[in-house]
Amino acid sequence: MPVNMLHTLRTIVQGVNQSEHLDDALKLLVTQTKHAMETQCCSVYLSDAEAGHFLLMATDGLAEQSAGSAAIGFTEGLIGLVGEREEPINIANAHQHPRFKYMPEVEEEALQAFLGTPIIHQGKVLGVLTIQQAEQRQFSEQEESFLVTLSAQLAAVLAVAKARGQLQTRYSEPQMLVLNAVAGAPGIASAKAWVERVAVSLDDISIVQHNDLNVELDRWEQAIQKTRDYIERLAARMGEHLEQDALAIFDVYQHLLDDASIGGAVETHIRKGLNAQSALVEVAKDYIAQFAAMEDAYLKERATDIRDVSQRLLYFLQQGTSELQEWNEAIILVAEEVTASMLASIPRSKLSGIISIRGSSNSHAAILARALGIPAILGASELPLKRSHGEHFIIDGYTGRLYMTPSNAVVEEYGRLLKKESELQAQFDKTLHLPAAMADGRRICMMINAGLAADSEHYGGGADGVGLYRTEIPFMIQDKFPSEDAQCQIYKSVLEGFPEQPVTMRTLDVGGDKALPYFPIREENPFLGWRGIRMTLDHPEIFLVQIRAMLKANIETQNLKIMFPMVTEIRELQQAKRLVLKAHSELQEELGMHFPLPQMGVMIEVPALLYQLRAVADIADFISVGSNDLTQYLLAVDRNNSRVASLYDELNPAVLNALNHIAQECRQYELEFSICGELAGDPLGAILLVAMGYEHLSMNAANIGRVKWAIGKVSQAQCDHMLQKALNLSCPDTIRRQLHVDMDAFGLGSLVRTGR
Repeated sequence: MPVNMLHTLRTIVQGVNQSEHLDDALKLLVTQTKHAMETQCCSVYLSDAEAGHFLLMATDGLAEQSAGSAAIGFTEGLIGLVGEREEPINIANAHQHPRFKYMPEVEEEALQAFLGTPIIHQGKVLGVLTIQQAEQRQFSEQEESFLVTLSAQLAAVLAVAKARGQLQTRYSEPQMLVLNAVAGAPGIASAKAWVERVAVSLDDISIVQHNDLNVELDRWEQAIQKTRDYIERLAARMGEHLEQDALAIFDVYQHLLDDASIGGAVETHIRKGLNAQSALVEVAKDYIAQFAAMEDAYLKERATDIRDVSQRLLYFLQQGTSELQEWNEAIILVAEEVTASMLASIPRSKLSGIISIRGSSNSHAAILARALGIPAILGASELPLKRSHGEHFIIDGYTGRLYMTPSNAVVEEYGRLLKKESELQAQFDKTLHLPAAMADGRRICMMINAGLAADSEHYGGGADGVGLYRTEIPFMIQDKFPSEDAQCQIYKSVLEGFPEQPVTMRTLDVGGDKALPYFPIREENPFLGWRGIRMTLDHPEIFLVQIRAMLKANIETQNLKIMFPMVTEIRELQQAKRLVLKAHSELQEELGMHFPLPQMGVMIEVPALLYQLRAVADIADFISVGSNDLTQYLLAVDRNNSRVASLYDELNPAVLNALNHIAQECRQYELEFSICGELAGDPLGAILLVAMGYEHLSMNAANIGRVKWAIGKVSQAQCDHMLQKALNLSCPDTIRRQLHVDMDAFGLGSLVRTGR
């Protein structure tokens, strides 16, 4: 075993990552490996699935002229045997092995000993790495271990390089690069890429003390004001294309500048001796770290907002001025992390699409993109950003697929899809403000999931209320627990935004990995920790203040429904209900008036409650299934973990059967039930849910028109037909394929072919 194994691995990995050409990367690989293992030959073969063979790509020891031309079939020779078995093959005399295939062009007659290992990434054989020697001997266990380790390291590097379009020969023409990422906002876009880079970064600032407190405070106040002005200008530009309610996202940015949030915290640090830039960096990084560590995908994305506002503040602290740029042609915005301010700085008529290397569908940039109808691709971590500027891109916001320098065939196909999409969208728009009803007249209630400001996500209307309002944000962006009056004002504005429509507010769901900046919690396993109702029941003083604020906000509107998260045991539900009754009684006495008690319900996300619904029905007025978390807990899969994210699938038979079980149980016990989660916003999922008996679907506002249109095209009998087929299948992929066939048969194939 060579003592410089780590150094060799590091050299190879770095070489492949830094090289734009396959020739250079693989030549480095074979030369370094031959030298490190003190053997006479090292070669690498890469698989070509279309041709059905392994192609010799680089060698140090065989005939140099055979590289790039010598090929051996997947079922031929020792190379094919390594690929078939997907394990190392170590032979003392290769020429005597029955699978040996003589290839005169490679000139390996003098080489007897053979060791080959497969290069495998995510279950696929990318190639074979071999070493050979003239002496007849089996390579040692240490040598075999080294080559296996090297192949494993090389697999990930080659996979990434291939995805980035780096695996091309020096003289080849630029090839189409196809990547799969996260679908952030539906739609298709075709345009040249504009790569946006931040002007300043929090990471570039050193921490230093100031010499004059008044000067620093003045600089800070000026930066705050310039940032406020800039945000107002962005909101004004966006206001040309959005309803006023949607612009509340920029109110969030303004709120971050208040004394109760970043603005006040930075001033405190300045008064303690730091200059303005250093104080801003200290505060911003602390806030960013708190949000970035959260499990809840929606809350996690607030770290992006804080970084965006903080870097804008930093820009103005460094005496920057900011003018909104003018654009001559439509572009696809590409950035390491697209922010709401980046998106808003480009006129809607010039913004065809968005690609963000980082981020998720819960980012404010994604929310705005959906509101504006701009296709968005997120989490495109394998995109070669340095080579993207000015390149032609096509992005498919339905599937999360993007094409860099697309072929003529792809351009033609997506041109056809764009035309079809435009026709479909016109139909969705006509459906949006109509009541949601099936083809046979069955009425379905369409609700929205909302976060920071429910009315800000009530974009085009068409919703029957709010099925899930997250109350965490007012707690997260301050340096102390918000007062009862402050919470009351927030909740009141939300309730008033949906007059005579139900608004289901989830009580505070923090704890574990969602620790408040002023209430830190450290746990080894936050996914299963002290969170949701578990934390608030341990702190009734926090819970009661929130409940009192909700009840007071609801006195005039009377459209509030209260929902408890992360309930595992019936006693938790009983205790939460007792506290609500206590707050209600005390408020009536304090205010000298009587007002109705809101309905109280439970969020079904912990699988344990699936088997306690009879007891739940005796206490709660309703339940709402949180399909995202329920799926994660049922499948034991963190969907944000790329290694296992492929296992997360809401069409998994276990998930579908659990959802069907919930519907049957709730009907039996006459318990009102609904669902909030991504499955409800997918036409395929919505049709299955309707068949199960769900009549209240809560989803992202952008999906309402699409789901209404799809549901309006099918009858109960057709939905039942699809559900029964799905429940009898055992594989998510098979279920999805069958659903696609059925959708096609019902005249809904266009929904599948244009994305979903």
